[in-house]
Amino acid sequence: MKTIINNIAKVAILVLVAVNVMTLSAQTLTVTMKNGTVYTYDVSSTSTEVDSVRYVGGDFGTTTGEGVKIYPHGTTVSIDLLYSQMESLTLTGGVTSVSTPVISPNGGTITSATTVTITCSTSGATIYYTTNGTTPSSSNFAGTGSSGLTVSVSATCTLQAMAVLNGVSSGVASATFTYSSSGSDNNVNANWHSSNWTVNNGSMSYTPKSAGFWRLEVPHISDDNTTSWVQKSTTAYGVTFALEWDNSKKANRWTCYQMHAGNNAQNVSRNDAFKADTELPSSTRSTTSDYSGSGFSRGHLCPSSDRLCSSEQNSQTFYMSNMQPQYSNHNSGQWNTIEQKLRSWANLCDTLYIVKAATIDDVTLNGSTSSGLLSVQCNNRLPVPKYFYMAFLAYNKSTDTYKAMGIWTYHYNSTSERQSAEYITIDELEQRTGIDFFCNLPDDIETAVEATLDTSYWSSGASLDD
Repeated sequence: MKTIINNIAKVAILVLVAVNVMTLSAQTLTVTMKNGTVYTYDVSSTSTEVDSVRYVGGDFGTTTGEGVKIYPHGTTVSIDLLYSQMESLTLTGGVTSVSTPVISPNGGTITSATTVTITCSTSGATIYYTTNGTTPSSSNFAGTGSSGLTVSVSATCTLQAMAVLNGVSSGVASATFTYSSSGSDNNVNANWHSSNWTVNNGSMSYTPKSAGFWRLEVPHISDDNTTSWVQKSTTAYGVTFALEWDNSKKANRWTCYQMHAGNNAQNVSRNDAFKADTELPSSTRSTTSDYSGSGFSRGHLCPSSDRLCSSEQNSQTFYMSNMQPQYSNHNSGQWNTIEQKLRSWANLCDTLYIVKAATIDDVTLNGSTSSGLLSVQCNNRLPVPKYFYMAFLAYNKSTDTYKAMGIWTYHYNSTSERQSAEYITIDELEQRTGIDFFCNLPDDIETAVEATLDTSYWSSGASLDD
């Protein structure tokens, strides 16, 4: 394959900066100049004429580009040709066009979370999309192949999609969805219905339809206006995790995130750079000194091991907002064992929606209500949870089905205090914690999956024994 280098930023005429290397299966590059001169270059994999071609300031043949630099074999001096002086620029024997993606359904009025599929008939093309009406580019969320992508749409938005293969871009497909709460509403408890409150985050505030409140893994946000919302993300891998922070207790209420094929690669090692989260109000955020010498571990909720795609992504898991004070025996023992099982459960489905949390409010067990906190504090500053728990929602695209499960553990110090983990329905977990999990699911699906624990399904991924 002949190397073709595509510039990703507009630059001064024929001055190269950052470039994106890609391969192209073309055999011949033909350039026809406006003065009638025709240049033909062999760019095949066996060519002894040309080493590389670089497109400056844009994708191949785009009007926003500046031109091409052609590097003859055995020399570092390029032949420079400007788009403004060309009549045409063609590649033969390789990709010459990419089909415009198809969005289905192609817009319309929605009354609940709707799964939208984006496909491209050009095999191997990468699909890029946006939901804010802007034109997609390589910095947006991407998925590969004609098998396409699925996007959950739960609010009014314009979805646009574009496909790219070997530097050749398709047209842009667009679909506008309008959310309406009128008529039959199948998402009564969804976050986007909570229109009378905002979640304050330092100097910022969000309304329920903004940020990521609509995502399936996000539990119902507290409606007392005393919490902060934090969402960490990276350009390459999207949302790392989101969490709700209780400002009055100086504690994490829950952390939620997704695991799927696009974000669970293991490319980097653990970061270990614990740090305060400056997105939280300064008076309520926790710091590393809150734990220093306390005897408690800084217990991850979204663990480092679940976010190893990139150094940036992994580093975000070390924000103190993603921690709960945890006894080392529990953190490295039962909790760690369950987290390892979680990665096996993620392999059972296309997407695993996850909530990790610990009790900072009262809990209800066997009809009796008691404190969800232990009698000790971490350095007399932070509350210490009495229980740690998880909620999972697995989605399988091929069957369009969901499975859900809750896990409950007692936060023990010595191994002699250890109790068996309980595997329970989401309904039972909601009864114990008072939190509405997976509230953004359509109500009929939510009701069914939260009442059911399919032990045979989950045990096929990892044992439910402790």
